[in-house]
Amino acid sequence: MRVKRFSVLFILMLALHSLFSSFVFAENNVKPNIVSLGDSITYGWNLEGDNSHQSLKAFPYLIGNGKFDVAKNISGGGWTSGQLLTEISKPENLEAIKNADVITLDIGSNDFLQDPNIQTLRNNPTTPKDPVVFKGIIQGISNQLFTNLTTIIATIKAQNPDAYLIVYNIYNPFTDSLASLYPIGELFLPSVNLGIQNVAAQSGSLIADAYTAFKGNQTEYIFHGGDVHPNETGQQVLAELSTSLLAAQVPEAITVSLTPSTTEQTTEPVTITVSSVTKALAMQWIEGEKTIEDFASVDVGTDITDNKFEVTENGTYTVYVRDNKGAKTVTSIKIENISTEDPTPNPDDPGNTPDPNPGDPGNTPDPTPGDTGNNPDPTPGDTGSTPDPAPGDNGNDSNPAPVDTSSPATGDTAAESGNTLPDTASPMYNYLVSGLGLIFAGLIVLKIQNARRRENI
Repeated sequence: MRVKRFSVLFILMLALHSLFSSFVFAENNVKPNIVSLGDSITYGWNLEGDNSHQSLKAFPYLIGNGKFDVAKNISGGGWTSGQLLTEISKPENLEAIKNADVITLDIGSNDFLQDPNIQTLRNNPTTPKDPVVFKGIIQGISNQLFTNLTTIIATIKAQNPDAYLIVYNIYNPFTDSLASLYPIGELFLPSVNLGIQNVAAQSGSLIADAYTAFKGNQTEYIFHGGDVHPNETGQQVLAELSTSLLAAQVPEAITVSLTPSTTEQTTEPVTITVSSVTKALAMQWIEGEKTIEDFASVDVGTDITDNKFEVTENGTYTVYVRDNKGAKTVTSIKIENISTEDPTPNPDDPGNTPDPNPGDPGNTPDPTPGDTGNNPDPTPGDTGSTPDPAPGDNGNDSNPAPVDTSSPATGDTAAESGNTLPDTASPMYNYLVSGLGLIFAGLIVLKIQNARRRENI
């Protein structure tokens, strides 16, 4: 019974695999990916109760309402800008940044909160503060933060100049039991955020104004009990800032060029290379003259890998490209140089062999110029009664003309074209054969078990 169940299960799995393996998914199944950089806010601290792992309720996972995939969340509890700079310099993180379509950067809160002088103020909020000393402390922290931010952004841009980079400024983290510290945050955060904005603007980055969004709403957006982290509502607000910024961007037009591997006559497939000045998120092709709307369905276009694809027939082919910023375009190319006949001369073809004696249909040199007979005249000038044998008549000739074997054969000959078929094979039949083999094996085992049962009866 187990064998029978296994066989049925395998058949179902095989059928489903065969069905879905032949599907070609179009560009609207391709999601832009996000790489998020930050501290405990980006990590999703306290959203799950257990901070041993990042939370899917953190704002990077909420951006675009599911239209983006978070490829990597490079963040940690308590990270400062200096710690983040160290983390993004790791090879695996640089690779993630290189392949990102959108990058979010939310860092700097811990630069202030972990400073010993600020911690002293947090522990003694009612202690009088010397304004000059306080301003000096804030200025020193800010200068280091701006230096680290500049280096972080430069590292990102060096790896990936095409991605959207969204830089968050710092909201006032003090609320609830820390409400007495709220005025302290308001003393320095406006100037700090102005510096963050200037650093971001120099690199062409987008600014997510978390400070303004949270101002006056800390009680609703931040956990109570002296916590400084956003709750689920606050995380949603942070996500919406990025969603709105990305929706407002107007992508630039894409320039795409198509180059065939050869323009000479050929019997081989022609490879078409697709070149684009921007990073392509989706790239597909369809035979025929098509528009952007023609690629809207999920089962029409064929995905292009490594920026190239092969065609085996003459015709017009349309390529669709969508970049990581949402711009779309189509470009067509006409292929006319694929031949069904081999253009290389074939020495076995009688049409390619030069005639050794032009003008003589038999190709055999005439032994006596001027004599149209097939046998030489034994007595030149003799016009006696014995006529020359009729040309080609050797019925009574004791010495028939020798057969000329120098001419090539003119019968029907199958010539090998040497054409190479494109590799379009599907693994479906391999799976079918493997599945049938397993089914037959199962049947054999089933018969053996039935035979054993009969013996035991």
